[in-house]
Amino acid sequence: MKTHVQRITYSLFTALLLTAGHAQAALDSASTGRLQALETQPELAGALIYRGTTYALAEPDGQPLFRYERRVVVGPTGLTAAHLTRNPEGQLLIAETAQASADYQLQRFTTQNRQSGFSGAVEVSADGRTLHYQLNDNGNVSQAEESLDAPAVTGPTLHGFILSHWAQLQDGQEVPIRFIVLKEKQTYGFSVRLEQHSASETRFTITPSNLLIRWFIAPLQVVFDHERKTVLRYAGRVPPLQEVDGSLQDLDARVEYEPVAARYR
Repeated sequence: MKTHVQRITYSLFTALLLTAGHAQAALDSASTGRLQALETQPELAGALIYRGTTYALAEPDGQPLFRYERRVVVGPTGLTAAHLTRNPEGQLLIAETAQASADYQLQRFTTQNRQSGFSGAVEVSADGRTLHYQLNDNGNVSQAEESLDAPAVTGPTLHGFILSHWAQLQDGQEVPIRFIVLKEKQTYGFSVRLEQHSASETRFTITPSNLLIRWFIAPLQVVFDHERKTVLRYAGRVPPLQEVDGSLQDLDARVEYEPVAARYR
């Protein structure tokens, strides 16, 4: 049991399995073309909302490992949010894009991951109860379906989902979510709750629902500017992998945000 849970949780939030050695990217031509276009023209993904700088939690005084930016296109019925992650040399490694309603209810999520060579998409059914997965993992194409008992959330919709449930969380309620791990074509349960509130900052904790998974994944934390409702910091698992002694491994990180837009969206 422990071995099975460990295998699952090592890939949680990274949407990636633990990799021995360097990943051999094998993206399809469409995914490669999208990454190449966004690498030189990130404005194609929309207006810049914030920049994030990623540091390893285990190395608080270390150098930034990755930088990413959030870009958003707002439409009449919702928004399309993209998270673009680059290495220190500026190469675009990962593009995650989510289509959502105005209150951040997920409709579609796509990923192009050059670091590990997979791409895919998740469609949410109209009633919000079923996920339809399509995955191309280094040339291996597969599909799957999953039934939901809580709202589906991804990296590009997580902070907005918290903001849309701000009053409910401030009242002390816990909000369940299912976080999508696209590479595994399934979700994992978490519970969001208010951790701490001050005049300037509000901190939320996101805890795995399964007790066994908590052995391997520490609670995540998100800190907002209380007045502006902009995100300040995040601590927990992130999508890119860290190179350690020649191998790519899951990364628990601290992300510091630099707001660019006047408000979060």
